[in-house]
Amino acid sequence: MKARIALISAALGLCCPVFANTPDTSTLSSQFYYDGLIMAPDGRGYFGQQWLENAAEVTLYPKNGNTAIWTLTLTNGQGLPIVGEPVKISSAPFTLTTSQWRDPAGMAARFSSSVRAKVLTRIEQGLFRLKAPYDVSAPLTDAKGQVVVSINNFHSCGNDTTPGTDQFIAQTSTQQLKLKVKCAVTGLVAIPDTPSQGLTTSGLVGRHLHPDLLTALQNLGRAWHAQPDKPAGMPDHLTITGATMRWGGINPPHFTHKFGGTVDIRPIGTQSGPVSVGDAAYDRQATQSLVDALVQLGATQIIFADNLTGVTQVKANHKNHLHVSFLSEPLEPWHHDESDSDDEGLHWHDYEGIYDIRYFIPEVKQLKPDAFEFNLKR
Repeated sequence: MKARIALISAALGLCCPVFANTPDTSTLSSQFYYDGLIMAPDGRGYFGQQWLENAAEVTLYPKNGNTAIWTLTLTNGQGLPIVGEPVKISSAPFTLTTSQWRDPAGMAARFSSSVRAKVLTRIEQGLFRLKAPYDVSAPLTDAKGQVVVSINNFHSCGNDTTPGTDQFIAQTSTQQLKLKVKCAVTGLVAIPDTPSQGLTTSGLVGRHLHPDLLTALQNLGRAWHAQPDKPAGMPDHLTITGATMRWGGINPPHFTHKFGGTVDIRPIGTQSGPVSVGDAAYDRQATQSLVDALVQLGATQIIFADNLTGVTQVKANHKNHLHVSFLSEPLEPWHHDESDSDDEGLHWHDYEGIYDIRYFIPEVKQLKPDAFEFNLKR
C-alpha cells in the first residue's frame, strides 16, 4: 500500500516525503575587509584598504587600532539570504601555540621581574594581545543572511618560519568556513654574520631588520672595516647585539625592537668582544665616530650611557650598547603612563589612530662606504 502511494505521488509530481535525504544547497561565503597598515613583501608599506573574497588567510600588522571585518553570508540554492540561522564563531592559536607566547603568565615571565606586573595588566586590559580578539554582531544571520565578525590585530608574531597565526572557524548546521589570521611585519630580512665585510652579530634572539636599514648598516660596516688608522686590537667590524624577531611584534625583554627599525650596537673598544662604558677597553673617541655615522644615516634616537654628541638620551643601563632607532616615533604600540618602562628605561606608547608609516617603517639614508669619515685621533 505504501509503495503504491509513493508511485502515485511520483506520477503526479508530488513531493516525496524523504526530506532527510535532500542535499543541502546552502552556501556560506565571506568577505574580509581591512583598513590599516598594509605591507608589501619588500618591506614597503602604506595605509589603505583591502577587500578579499572568501580569503583562506590574511595578515594583520601588529599595530593597535588595526581592525578587520569578516562578513559571513549564508544563502540558499537560489542565492537568497537565509535569515535567522545560527552561526557559531570560534578561534584558537594555530601556530606559535606554546605558553611563552599565548599564556599571560608565560609571556610575563620572559620580561624582567620589575615589569611583569605591568605586562600582566596590559594583557588584562586587552592592550597587549597574545591572540586576535574578536566580536560577533549577532548569533543568528540577519535580514541579509549575514553575521559580521570584527577581528583586532595581536602582537605575538614570533620568530619561527611561519608567523603567529590564529584560526577562526565559522560554523552553521551544515556549512563551515576557516580563516587563518596571521600577525606579522612582513619584508624583514635576516642579518648575516660577515665580519670580513665589517658587520656581525652577538647573542641575538631576533636577528631581523628592515632591508633598507640592513643595507645602510652593511655599508657603514664596510666603511669601518676599511678604516686604515684603527689602533692595534680594535675590532675591524661593528657588532649588532639586538634586532627584531623574524615577524616583528613582541620581543621580550624589550618593549621596543618591534618593527625592524631599531637596532642595538656594541660600542667600540680597543679589543674585540663585549665592552662597556667605564671599562679600560672602552674607546670614547672611536664610539663618538660611530655615533656620528649613525646620525649621518638619519637615526632618530640614540640611547647610550655616555653623553656623546648625537646621543639623544643618556641612560645608565645602556653601558654595553647603543640603542639606535630610525623610526619617527621609536616606542611601542600600547598605552602607557609615565611610570611604565622596560629594562631599557623606555616607555610604553599608544599607536592607535596614528596613520604615518614613519612610525613603523624606518627612513634611512643610503650612503656609500666612502661617505663616512671616522676621526680616531686622540
